[in-house]
Amino acid sequence: MSLAGKTIVVTGASKGLGLGVVKRLCEEKANIIAHYNSGDISEAAACAKEAGVSFTAFQADLSDPAQVMKLAKDIVACGEIYGLVNNAGVCLFEDFFDVTEESYDFTFNVNTKAVFFLTQAVAKQMVDNGVKGRIVNFSSITAHSGSATQVHYGAAKGAISAFTHMAAEALGKYGITVNAVMPGPIPTKHNSAFLALEETKKDMFERMPMKCYGQPENIADAIVYFLGERAGWTTGTTLPVDGGFLAK
Repeated sequence: MSLAGKTIVVTGASKGLGLGVVKRLCEEKANIIAHYNSGDISEAAACAKEAGVSFTAFQADLSDPAQVMKLAKDIVACGEIYGLVNNAGVCLFEDFFDVTEESYDFTFNVNTKAVFFLTQAVAKQMVDNGVKGRIVNFSSITAHSGSATQVHYGAAKGAISAFTHMAAEALGKYGITVNAVMPGPIPTKHNSAFLALEETKKDMFERMPMKCYGQPENIADAIVYFLGERAGWTTGTTLPVDGGFLAK
């Protein structure tokens, strides 16, 4: 079963890993429903146009629950959806004692609460339409490796790992699979300066058997696997795509 002609929702699609996923799905000739917030969605739209697939974009701030619920309604109103990729996320680097209620809520609203309710809405449409769909979440290696300056982020992504297991249990009887990727160190707009530091590279590469950072394409390939037919009997799985970071 090809992804050609199937409609896939990708959140956080304007840049970084989300844009990489959109580009890969365009190669597969999937139709795209893209969410973005403050980024420029034009590159994703251009990829879809070049690939000859349909492209619909919605802007929403996922830290605002009201905007999340409106986004969910807009997405399901587009017609039959086959796949949902919950990529959008935020990561604040803060000392544990500097985390405020505001930054905690911001982190959990975007990384966890929005994922829950978007998944709920899309999965309900899949069930109503009899679609044996695919849902792929983004957890993080930080949920397992720990970080002194990402305590709230790691906790939110740990919740995504748990949510993936629970949603797989809830939706399996409908033929819907729910899996997650845990990306390793990949230079993107928000972390490229940090990852470029020689001290950072030394620490990272000493831990990673592959001795190099990943690329968005590495994550996109895993996403396409989980969306595809060959993953039809795989659900509730969290897959590290991390150059071996968690192996050591």
